[in-house]
Amino acid sequence: MALESSAVKREACSKLVADMYGRLVEPQYMEDAFLVLLKQIPDLVLDNPNAPDDVGKFLARAIADDCLPPAYLKRLASFDLPRIAQQAILHASSLLTMKLAMSKISNIWGVEGLETTTKYYSNKLWFILKEYLKSSELEEVKTSLRELDIPHFHHEVVYEAIVLAMEQRVSDFETHAQRMINLLQYLGKAAIITKSQFEKGFKRVADDLADLSVDIPTAVPLFSQFCDMCVAQNFMSEETYDRVYPARGRKRFVSEGDGGKVKTTI
Repeated sequence: MALESSAVKREACSKLVADMYGRLVEPQYMEDAFLVLLKQIPDLVLDNPNAPDDVGKFLARAIADDCLPPAYLKRLASFDLPRIAQQAILHASSLLTMKLAMSKISNIWGVEGLETTTKYYSNKLWFILKEYLKSSELEEVKTSLRELDIPHFHHEVVYEAIVLAMEQRVSDFETHAQRMINLLQYLGKAAIITKSQFEKGFKRVADDLADLSVDIPTAVPLFSQFCDMCVAQNFMSEETYDRVYPARGRKRFVSEGDGGKVKTTI
């Protein structure tokens, strides 16, 4: 699957292989798995012409990460592999013998590790949402999310949407919050973001309120107001509200437009 995905997903796959080695996957099984992959290259190349080079990169990275022994490439010579699979082996060998090989192979996909992968997507989503606040183009956001193809990370869309709304001036909060709610409702109806991802995003904001309050002093009341708006518009049920923010109690918030008067929401 990673062969048909973006560089960041290939990096995540390489990191997963390294994490599984010795914990979930025994050394012999790791060698057997790569042998099977090499044998499948004639089929893989039909959909991905670069499959030999890509498999070679995965092979070299696995050796660099100590998931395969360096002698593995030589042992492969004893197997009757397709000629096109030999291209992958030769490519892996050339990568491992180049100058500063280990340093270069550690960044073989152009992305420095899973942490960077997460940051990469977070930054992408932040820019998409910032642009949405300027343009209000719902379809554009949907297209961008489909292109990123990260359904498991859509909770970050929810998280960033709420935080971005809270970062605006208090007097502008309700306007920006409504635009973000419109977007989230649209993405939900379009089946882009699932219910579980919505709940996870809201819960992450609730769990981070103490930290968010350092930069956004009104984070707690603004988050409560955001959720109240969602409930009032039938986007969120009271039961979901209780699950994602069990400490909410009865919420009160200060509106900048009423001279600091404390208001109670339903």
